[in-house]
Amino acid sequence: MQHPQRGFSLIEAMVALVILAGASLALFGWLSTSLNQLNRAALYTQAAPALQSMTSYLQMQDLKEKPTGTFEFGEVQIDWQASTIKQDENNNSGQISSNFLLSLYEVELLPTVRGRSLPVLHTRVVNYQLKPGAGQNPFG
Repeated sequence: MQHPQRGFSLIEAMVALVILAGASLALFGWLSTSLNQLNRAALYTQAAPALQSMTSYLQMQDLKEKPTGTFEFGEVQIDWQASTIKQDENNNSGQISSNFLLSLYEVELLPTVRGRSLPVLHTRVVNYQLKPGAGQNPFG
């Protein structure tokens, strides 16, 4: 007469451990990816006010004279480089004449937060300056 089996066989235990290990690896991979995304989101959150200040700063700069530079805002450093798209345009369409020369620049921004670089961002900035002789009073 045979005795009924008690407990698990060695093969059943090994299969259960392999399934548990596979599920654990998947879970840890998901957690690692989630933590990396969370850290990246925190860096972008910290860099957002600096990027907003940077756009205001660039609008006040003469990008023709200073096409590159560095902007620091707390722990955020933004290196920028401007390239000309159109320079010293004067639109005299119709009856209205402008006293300003407009220039359009493509600006590449490289933000760094606490030594970690974020992906390069691109924006466009319009600079303006008074036409030569436009600010003089013709009546003396």
